[in-house]
Parts: sequence; structure tokens; C-alpha cells
Amino acid sequence: MNGTKIFAARRRRLALRLRKENLDGFVVTASPHLRYLFGFSGSNGLGLISSGNGNYFFTDSRYAEQVKKEVPGVKPSVVAGSLLKGLKELPFFKSPRQRIGFDSKNMTVKTLDTYSSGIGQVFWEKTDNFVETLLAVKDSDELVRIKKAVEIADITFEEVLPALRPGVRELDVAVELEYRLKKNGADAPAFETICASGYRSAWPHGRASEKKIGQNEFVTLDFGAFYQGYCSDVTRTVVVGKASERQKKVYDVVLRAQKRGIEWARPGLKGKEVDGKVRQIIERAGYGKYFGHGTGHGIGLLVHDFPGVGQTSEDVLKTGMVVTIEPGVYIPGWGGVRIEDDVYVGPRGGVVLNRAPKELLEL
Repeated sequence: MNGTKIFAARRRRLALRLRKENLDGFVVTASPHLRYLFGFSGSNGLGLISSGNGNYFFTDSRYAEQVKKEVPGVKPSVVAGSLLKGLKELPFFKSPRQRIGFDSKNMTVKTLDTYSSGIGQVFWEKTDNFVETLLAVKDSDELVRIKKAVEIADITFEEVLPALRPGVRELDVAVELEYRLKKNGADAPAFETICASGYRSAWPHGRASEKKIGQNEFVTLDFGAFYQGYCSDVTRTVVVGKASERQKKVYDVVLRAQKRGIEWARPGLKGKEVDGKVRQIIERAGYGKYFGHGTGHGIGLLVHDFPGVGQTSEDVLKTGMVVTIEPGVYIPGWGGVRIEDDVYVGPRGGVVLNRAPKELLEL
């Protein structure tokens, strides 16, 4: 399917939902949503999708040439000044009492006030996860890009292993890893790389520091590739040196829990149900109080996307979603383990997209 058909199909799906919700249109402002629905990768865009056949896109002069290639199937308008100016001049708004949806998570109160005062006789309707529930189920084009982002991360992990040795700063490992991500084809790192060694591996979001890796320490690497708009998110924990029995035990618990989560990443289950299966293994091993975060999250245009896979998540998994499964055990002052894969939700359970080894590596 070519780009024009892909984006047109996505917009039709949203238009169908608009009709079901009795909405006349939806204003698209969030960058990931603009990319998903229109193909636009710039920093200043505004879209309107109607419940009928009208779709509109606005940007500024910086992207006048870019939109000709990136926004197929919709004639873009280049606006001088505020993009709202172009929106309110549309014939679409000549009809009074239009019900227009907006994304409550991505539009500030100030922006909403500006829109309300700028376009009269419109009912602005707050929506939550309106686009996310559509883009959570990946189409074939998205899966190709996600798989490539995962492949880049896997290759990079293998290449960076020789840099993990005693005396090397965490910061130097992170710089090497991010360099290799781009060298292997990533447009950019998907997020700031986590490299945490020794006692710092018990910090779930331990960004790389001046600390030097010590002998026989855990090192946790959490990183991802951003490729053509889509992200990967991978975590591996290794031992630099020889693992102690305690390290092996904790690692084994986390690995068993992670594999259980992959097995139970099934259509029809709520995020909290998958989390419960994972958490049960860690709790039975006596480490429940050391696992404080959720089991995972959706991934795609954003690193953290819909659905949630945590203790309170009511989000229901569907075939075609891609989620992370990433349990961890973090013991303060000693160290921690996290193992994370990107997992496709298949009809019978999770399918791991990663190929990087996750059995305990002693370097």
C-alpha cells in the first residue's frame, strides 16, 4: 500500500469513529498524531479531520516544500502567522454549532481558550485516547518501521558489549551506544540512554553518570532507536566479570517473570491482568517490594504509548498492538535487574521482536 492510501485509510478510520461519537470533526495538534494521520514530521502543523470527506492541513512557510512530499492526499495550506488563522477561515466552520473534538492530553487550557475565542459557535468536546486507541493497533507499514527500529537496537547492543569493562565511565558507554545507533541507521536515539552500573542499577531510570563500571557489577542498559517516526525500547542487564549466586538468582527471577509476561500478552486481557501474571512470579520469589513500576507500555510513534501494562491499567490488549514487557527487581544499595523486549500481541500470545540475547551474560 502506498503512502497516500495508508494515510487516507487511517483518516477514514478516525472519521468513522467521529460519526459514532456524533462529532463533526477533530482537530489534530499533537506531533505523533500529525505524523500518523497525515505523514507530517515537522514541528508546526495543524490538521482537521471531518466526519464527512473534508480533511485539512496547515503549516508555516518553513515547511512549504516539505509538506508537498510528506502530506499525500490532502492539499496543505501554508499560513503566515498563527495556524489558527487558516483553520477559522475554512468554509467548514460556516455551519454553526459544530461539535469538534480535541485531544485533552495534548491541548493546553490556554490553547483551548484561544481556539474557543477564535472560532465562534463551536462546541469543543474533550476526548481522551481518541487517536491512541486507533494507532495502538499497528498496520503493516508501522510494523515494518518498528521492526527496523528493534533490529537497529539489537545490532547496537551486540556492538557495544566490548565497551562494558571495569574502569569505563557510564557516560562513555552511553555516548558509544548512541553513536552506534545512528551509525546503524537510526534517525536518533528514541530517548536518553540509561546506563546504570553497580548500586546505580537499582535506579530504574539511572541516566548515565560519571561513575565507572566496577568488577563483577551489574550494568543495565535501557535504550532505543528512533527510525522513520517509530521507536524501539530495549533493556538488557549484564554482569561485567563473574556473577555471584545472588546476582544469578535475582536475574533468573526477572527473566522468568519477563517470559511469563510475553506468554500472557494476549488479545482480550487487560493490562493489569498481564501485570498480575508477571508480578506473581516476583512476589513468590520474595522480591515483590523491589518491583515498583508497571510491567510495560505500548510503543510506536512514542516510546510510552497506549496501552498501559500496569497494576491499574484497564486497557485491553488487541491483536496487532506492540507493547514492552519489562519487569525488574531493584534492591537499594546493592543493584538491580531489568529485562525488556518489544512484543507484538499475536492471536495466541506475545511474539518477541528482539533478537538480542537475554540469558545472563558474564563479560
